[in-house]
Amino acid sequence: MRLSVNGNEIERTGDSATVREVLADMHYSFPLVIVKVNDILVPREAYADARVKDGDVIDAFHLVSGG
Repeated sequence: MRLSVNGNEIERTGDSATVREVLADMHYSFPLVIVKVNDILVPREAYADARVKDGDVIDAFHLVSGG
């Protein structure tokens, strides 16, 4: 399966994966990550259940605070 994650094409085995699995593959362990799949916001509590499939476009944004 091929996915686009933040503009980078990645390849994963299998036909589908969860958002949480893709974030783990990318080593995204930030506590505040906002994810959109095909321009649709995925609620944080749904990361373990939200499925992605071949060709999906994933945008993950790490929220940073500071001043």
